[in-house]
Amino acid sequence: MAEEGSELSIKALNSNEAGETEPGAVFDNFRSLRDPNLMIFVGRDAVPPFRFKAGGWELIQSSISLGPAMKARIAEKGFFMCRVNEDQSGWTELTDIVSAGRNGK
Repeated sequence: MAEEGSELSIKALNSNEAGETEPGAVFDNFRSLRDPNLMIFVGRDAVPPFRFKAGGWELIQSSISLGPAMKARIAEKGFFMCRVNEDQSGWTELTDIVSAGRNGK
């Protein structure tokens, strides 16, 4: 059930205002195996960074289109990472997993 809410939040985050997909502008969405509220978006078929810090990544969606702000961040840094709020009401962009305030080790 928590996964559904998380997917709904990400769908809103992914909304492409123009409604068009540019050729080659598709992305993959992964969830951390250690922290299911941690998500990362990378270019299609790219290997997401922070694999060990995240405890591995699970592919959630492949070949999705994103809005212009997320595309710009991926072009700039190679990824867009965010933490979905516990209550599924929104998200916070992250630059590194250390800044995510992980629970546990």
